Amino acid sequence: MMKQWEHIIFDVDGVLIDSMPIWEHSASLYLKQVWGIDAASSIDTDCATLSLLEAAAYIKQLYPQIDVTEHALADGVAAFIRERYWQADARPGMQETIHALKEQGYHLYLATASETENVRGALSNLGVWNCFDAIYTCTDIGYSKSYTEYYEKVAQCIGVPCKDLIMVEDSLHSMITAKKAGLTVAAVYEPYSAEDAQMIRNISDVYIDTLQQLLPLAQRKGRTCETDRK
Repeated sequence: MMKQWEHIIFDVDGVLIDSMPIWEHSASLYLKQVWGIDAASSIDTDCATLSLLEAAAYIKQLYPQIDVTEHALADGVAAFIRERYWQADARPGMQETIHALKEQGYHLYLATASETENVRGALSNLGVWNCFDAIYTCTDIGYSKSYTEYYEKVAQCIGVPCKDLIMVEDSLHSMITAKKAGLTVAAVYEPYSAEDAQMIRNISDVYIDTLQQLLPLAQRKGRTCETDRK
């Protein structure tokens, strides 16, 4: 099925790396380890949809004893997350799959809400950063992955229409938007999305349990990671 595509886009969190636990408890762990504060478990949920600066303002409102500015607090949280993110484990079969796809000539890209510095550190540690032609963060594109404009701008950057792109994703909401934009969606199983599993199966064009299941669909030969960007 995949032989007709030249360009494959990968989500990062939950698809390439097992980073979901990092995000899940970041706020409470940061407060405990850095400030010695036993925060309510709800703070992680409360901060999940906030930007770093918004989360910092919220935390300072709850814990006024934190005697740094909101910007300094946001920087501290970012550094704390970055250190943990860079040590994230690969999802099963990730390195094998990425190297094999690159060697078979596919152009590989990253589409993520995470920041480039975090992704570069994590994927460099796992030995696959140079396999990707480009990274498109929500910050750089100017839209979140909840907007079709995000995928449309990514397609423009790559230089092909949306219909010629395949997106490997684990998030139902991102899949819905990618489909609306005209991309083909390959859904990969991720435990944190288990409650959406049936809807994900229904909306995706391809459903796989592990990334390695992409390999039987790819039958092309081409360049290796060493030829890519640094």
